[in-house]
Amino acid sequence: MKTLTSIIVFCLLAIAQVSGKTAARPDSDNYIKGVEALNEGNIELAYKLLNEEINQNPDNGYAHCYMALICNACGDAKLALQAATTGLELLPADDAEYLSFAHYTRGMILMNAEDYKDAETELDEAIRLMPNDLDNYMARAEIHLNNGKYEDSLSDLEQAVRIDSRADVYDLMMELIQANPDPAFFDKVTNSLQGATAAR
Repeated sequence: MKTLTSIIVFCLLAIAQVSGKTAARPDSDNYIKGVEALNEGNIELAYKLLNEEINQNPDNGYAHCYMALICNACGDAKLALQAATTGLELLPADDAEYLSFAHYTRGMILMNAEDYKDAETELDEAIRLMPNDLDNYMARAEIHLNNGKYEDSLSDLEQAVRIDSRADVYDLMMELIQANPDPAFFDKVTNSLQGATAAR
């Protein structure tokens, strides 16, 4: 539904994760420069570099995860899903951050394809792996909204605000009100929204 927003969020995650790399994560030139190009919005260069990385190091699950972002940005959801799945298969079992990132990526791709059930499953796993990641809750809130699970969506938005009082939940809360015009639910959402605003 919000493909452009999803891509921006993906790239913000990419920036955060490259800066927090550990010795166990790849440090090859093509990989590092490919992720940098993706963060700068240069999709063509990112594709070229990460494709070279995958050709040279086909077991680099991290490169496959970023390739999923590129394929999704280019509108190839099938290839994006395959790349994210390959990334999940190849990532180290002890790297919860990137495993969560891969599940998040798959969830967003599935959401854009309106496969809300499977998207929710992916975000559930992303949250299990990284329970304090704001973006995971924001994404699952949107999935719940699209799936008509309004109470669950509101609960995830409230959790996002608990994680970061500056979380931008306003637009999704407004969509919740429009989707479920029940007066009692309206009051519940507006009370949550007022609480979120007061916390800033």
